[in-house]
Amino acid sequence: MNYTPQINYHEAVKRWCKRVEEYNNQCASVSYQRQIKLNGDVIERTITRKKGTIKAAVKATGMHLIAQYAEAWANANRHHHNMAHPDDVYLRTNRVEIGERLQRSPRSVYDHVQKLIEVGLISKYIFCGRQHSYRLWISPQILFGEKSEKAEKIVSKASKSPLSVSVRQNLPPSDISQKQPSTTIIAVDSGKTRKQQHGNNEDPHSLAQNANKPANSKPSTETRQPGGRGGDFLPPVDNTAPYAKFLRLPAYFKTLSLNFWLLARTTLYPGKQFSDHDNNEAVLAIVEGVFGGFRVNMTDREWDNYYNELVQRVNMASDWFHQNPHRHPDLPYQAGRKMGYFDPLNHFGFSTTATWLEKDKLRKRKNRVEYLLNAARIDFENLAAGKPRAKHIEKNELQLFVYYQNLAKPYGQDVVERFCEQYLKQKANNFRPAKRNTITIRAQKAADKKTAHVVYVESWMNEMGEGFYSDL
Repeated sequence: MNYTPQINYHEAVKRWCKRVEEYNNQCASVSYQRQIKLNGDVIERTITRKKGTIKAAVKATGMHLIAQYAEAWANANRHHHNMAHPDDVYLRTNRVEIGERLQRSPRSVYDHVQKLIEVGLISKYIFCGRQHSYRLWISPQILFGEKSEKAEKIVSKASKSPLSVSVRQNLPPSDISQKQPSTTIIAVDSGKTRKQQHGNNEDPHSLAQNANKPANSKPSTETRQPGGRGGDFLPPVDNTAPYAKFLRLPAYFKTLSLNFWLLARTTLYPGKQFSDHDNNEAVLAIVEGVFGGFRVNMTDREWDNYYNELVQRVNMASDWFHQNPHRHPDLPYQAGRKMGYFDPLNHFGFSTTATWLEKDKLRKRKNRVEYLLNAARIDFENLAAGKPRAKHIEKNELQLFVYYQNLAKPYGQDVVERFCEQYLKQKANNFRPAKRNTITIRAQKAADKKTAHVVYVESWMNEMGEGFYSDL
């Protein structure tokens, strides 16, 4: 059997669904009569049902265990120099944990596990005690397929289409082009990074990926020419309309598209296998959804700045999925009626990160303004006390005022007015430090107890006829 460093989850699920269908077809059929009233007449109907079939809930539990085992398999191979063996890799869990994830009772999970053992999805089961987890081994035939199945599958030459087009994000195109000499994205290396092979058993959206996030590079001023950056990434010629339109883009834009997809694939889809066709569709969706088909007329420096913002948005999305491990991004391209993750009309997709980035910029700007005003207040107090900082030791009051006024101007007129108002209040107080309330928590509680609380009530509620009373 041909083992791989990572389990192709989609192929394993297909094999599992096929086995469920075969098992249900072999189940015995049971017929019984049922009386039905129709327009006042009693009609007997023969109803035939299969007995002992695998229900949808049991099928979903099996898919969940396959996903968990795939992460454990990838995590085990990350620590092995050679390929791990299925007998050495197991899934340690319990029915309470599975029930919380799938919103089922522990008793239902117990029945599902027994059924999965009967069907053959769970090839080995070891119970570790009532208060401990149990170990599960998933059938290698479902995870990796039979030899005959591997022989039937022939790798199609779909690489004629632009397998991975560089989508413009915050990654430096020049650096990534040196690390990715190939023009195709191979399914074997998808979901991996140079330092970590994703899909571990701890968290599908681990922040350990941040170690692989590329650093921002200096903006480039190169002209967009066919022989420029990205010339080595040109995919084979394809006569289909979407790919032909992509091939007409400048090489610089192609490199940006490819780099962005490499970043998004390893960051947002760790451990997920993408075929050549999936890579092509994802790149085309990114070109239109993220870059707008490069129809906006901008310089290379402006495109680099926009790319750096996209990298920040990808990192923000990765952090959000790490904090919400039960949520996963949609497919990067449209699948049926469901919009892709990079579709600008998908309000639950990548377009939402633009709002997150704007809010983050406002928050950082507010923090910088507050820091500037606080530093100005302290420097004026130190200057009046004869203890200025070393960088302001040769400045007088007017020079220090002009210095901070120039620092406040880039933030807008409202910040300049706040600084001037703060300066006038300090000057009226002879730049003396403001007194702060240093009362302790215990003293504050004691003062609250001594304070009388007056509660107003209606006149009919008080027997004495008064309209208020004290609760002391």
